[in-house]
Amino acid sequence: MIKTKVSQCRDNRKHTLPTMRVLLPFLLLASTQGDVSSHRYKVDEHVELWVNKVGPYANPQEAYEYYTLPYCAPDTKHHPDKDETKRFNVRKFHSLGESFGGHSLRHSGHDVTFTPGSSQKTESCTTKPLSADDAEKFAKAVQHRWFYQMYLDDLPVWGMVGEMLPDSGGVVKKEKDDLQRLDHMSDVSDADASELKPYVYTARNLIISYNDDQIVKVDLTSDPKSLEEIKAGSTFSFKLHVQFVETAEEFHTRFDRYLDHEFFKHPIHWFSVFNSFMMVLFLMGLVALILLRTLKKDYARYGLMHDLEEGEGEEVDDEGKPLTGADDTGWKQVHGDVFRAPAGLPLFSALF
Repeated sequence: MIKTKVSQCRDNRKHTLPTMRVLLPFLLLASTQGDVSSHRYKVDEHVELWVNKVGPYANPQEAYEYYTLPYCAPDTKHHPDKDETKRFNVRKFHSLGESFGGHSLRHSGHDVTFTPGSSQKTESCTTKPLSADDAEKFAKAVQHRWFYQMYLDDLPVWGMVGEMLPDSGGVVKKEKDDLQRLDHMSDVSDADASELKPYVYTARNLIISYNDDQIVKVDLTSDPKSLEEIKAGSTFSFKLHVQFVETAEEFHTRFDRYLDHEFFKHPIHWFSVFNSFMMVLFLMGLVALILLRTLKKDYARYGLMHDLEEGEGEEVDDEGKPLTGADDTGWKQVHGDVFRAPAGLPLFSALF
C-alpha cells in the first residue's frame, strides 16, 4: 500500500515538473512587462489617462463626474464611434484606497503612448453646437471657479475650466500651471458676473516628465490664447498637447511635491469646525441627560436594597413612588435571558 502511494507521488512529480518548466518563462515574462502596476513602460506602450471629477475649487467635497460638463470625446481610436470595446468613459475598477478617497475615475478617451524624445502630439475633438442648457453649465462652472482632475500613472493633475473676463477679453496672467492660477482666483458673485463674460479653455498642455522608463512628474497647463467665449450655439474645438520631457528626478521622489502643503492648500473653514464641535457637545449633553434621568431611579433603588433588608421603611422618590418593588422593564430584562439555559444545552455544547 505504501509502495503504491510512493509510486503515485513520483508519477505526479514527473508530470508536474515539465508543466512548470513550460509555464515558468511565461510567468517571468508577465512579471517583467511594463504597466501601471510596475510603473515601467516600453516605447510606444499605452499610458492610461483617467478623468476623475469636476467641481468648485473652494469646496472639493462638491464633486461631479468629468463628463457632466459638455466636453466632447477625443477623436482617437477610443472614440465611441470607432472603439468596439467601448472603453470611452468606462468606470475604472477602484482599489480600496480610491474608493475611500471618493474617486470616480473614468476612461478619458485619449490615446497617450510612452514616446520619450518624440515631438509633441496633439489630440483634438469638436463639440456639437451648444444648447442653452450646455452653455449654462459651462458658464456656471467658470463663474464658480470649477476645476477638473485627471490621473496619469497614478499621478494627479488639476486643470481650470475657464475664466471670467471683460468683454474685451482681458489679459490672463501666465502661471506655472493651472493649480497656481486657481490659488490666485476667487469666485465671481452674480452682481459682478453681469459685467464679465465666461470663457472656456480649449487647449491644454500635458507635460510628462520621465526618467528612463518611468514617469516621474505630470503637469497640466491651459493656454490663455485658447480662451473662447461661451455662447449658446457655439462649437468648441478642444485640443490636448502631450509632450514628454526627460528629467533627472528619481522615481521614489515623485510624490514629494504632493506632500507639500503649499502645493494643494485649502483655507480652513473655522466656522464649520466650531459648528461641528458645538454640535458634538450638545449631543453629548443630551445623551448624558437622558441617561441620568433614566438611571437615576435604578441607582437609588439598588443602593437602598440593604437598608430594606435591615427592616427600614420603604423609601419613595420625588414623585412619591416607591423605589423598590417595581419590576424591570425594557432593556433591563436582558439579564433574565443572558443567564437562562437554552433547550437542548448538551447538543449546543457539542456543536459549538
